Amino acid sequence: MNYFKLKNLFEEQSILNDINGILNWDMATYMPVKSRGERIKQIKKIYDYKKKIIDEIKKNNLLQKIDDTKLSSEDKLNFTLMKEKLDYYEIVPYEKIKKKASLSIECEGKWRDAREKSNFNIVKKSFKKLVNVIREEAETLSQEKNKNRYDCLLNNYDRSLDTKILKKIFNRLEKFIKKKLPLILKKQNFTDDPLNSNSLSEEEQIHLSKIFMTKLGFDFNKGRIDKSIHPFCGGTTNDIRITTRFNKNDSFSCFDALMHETGHGLYEQNLPKKWSHQPLGKSGGMSLHESQSLFIEMQIIKSLPVSKFIQKVLQTKIKKSFRELNYKNIYKFRKKVKKGFIRVDADEVHYPLHIIHRFNIEHKIIEENFNVEDLPDLWNDEFFRLFEINVDTDTNGCLQDIHWYGGDFGYFPTYSLGAIIAAQLMNKIKKKIPKFSFHLEKGNFKHMIRWLKENVHEKGNFYKINEILEKITGEKLNLNHYENHISDRYIKEIY
Repeated sequence: MNYFKLKNLFEEQSILNDINGILNWDMATYMPVKSRGERIKQIKKIYDYKKKIIDEIKKNNLLQKIDDTKLSSEDKLNFTLMKEKLDYYEIVPYEKIKKKASLSIECEGKWRDAREKSNFNIVKKSFKKLVNVIREEAETLSQEKNKNRYDCLLNNYDRSLDTKILKKIFNRLEKFIKKKLPLILKKQNFTDDPLNSNSLSEEEQIHLSKIFMTKLGFDFNKGRIDKSIHPFCGGTTNDIRITTRFNKNDSFSCFDALMHETGHGLYEQNLPKKWSHQPLGKSGGMSLHESQSLFIEMQIIKSLPVSKFIQKVLQTKIKKSFRELNYKNIYKFRKKVKKGFIRVDADEVHYPLHIIHRFNIEHKIIEENFNVEDLPDLWNDEFFRLFEINVDTDTNGCLQDIHWYGGDFGYFPTYSLGAIIAAQLMNKIKKKIPKFSFHLEKGNFKHMIRWLKENVHEKGNFYKINEILEKITGEKLNLNHYENHISDRYIKEIY
């Protein structure tokens, strides 16, 4: 009885999070510029309601009254995840949580203005206040959990990760990429007609995207596409809000961004319905979430077989038959390797270096109390160390990502972990589905999506990374698959 009461309270909190998700989506898309102050009040009120739920759980001693030995194995795991969630609210004062939420909204608004004007000084004061609150939270968690501060923030996004694991992975990745880059650059050949920036209009990119999203199984009756400064997948349990942006220098920028976010959307739409609004029914952490987006975007949509299908769709559905829009050009253009400032526009080879760059910086901010007033200098110095190019503007530098200005410290590493997991899943799926490349070339994604749904999506939050990988691939996280993927696609592949 007490356990079911607790489940109902967790469902209430999940619904409040859904409302918060829609408010945040609106804030990134359609909210009027001068409405931010009112939005802060609205989200503060949601936090007040969430606090009442936490207080009710404490007041009635629900955790202490539940005998988990009488629960089923699934309910027992759900109860364990509930306790982990409540542990956070027990340790961090609720007023601090609420303050961080309001400061994040304030800071994000300043960031938009600073990014547009390429001037970090506009957001500096607000960002410093936000970082101080995040540091206080990390310190409070650190003392209680006996973990370092950064790991406590990292666990907010993935309970499978810690600094020790990440440093080992990132050190290996950095060495691998720097070793392979000269070979990859030597291999590149752009003798065919280059793609023009106006090969596809914005309307045509959206049309192409919707065709592929539908074929991949995205349910538009429970989701939609909009435009924002930074592409993301948000919304609620049965109302997925995907956003994209356009790059005037890249005819496939919108399409590729939407394919990435579709991976997130499919995961959300296929989570176990039985456990909707319960901790067990959420995703298995942001690394797994990013694995689904990067599996769709990088492993599938940017592959050679799917490039052939893209050409066919452009010719038959969008009536584009320019000579330049042949599958070889489409494939070569979208796997071009060239260093650049912007993470979201980075090629697959350089992308991990962008993540390592951010990991190193946010680790210094949290663990070494780096003065964030000097963030542009730290950003630029670390960027030059990794890329050997000088950052020219704040917009191309420390203002390009929304994450830190929205309070998200510890999120960035999950992108690269997701890429590694995606390669491992791809290695397995090619062995499980006969004629896999043939299916991709014909635009037949049903077998693949069914496999992902059964083995990843519907597993919700049942497993940590190594547990689910061992279950479905027979081995723990293995970087060999990612390294082999990069070598095969960028050095060995012949077409």
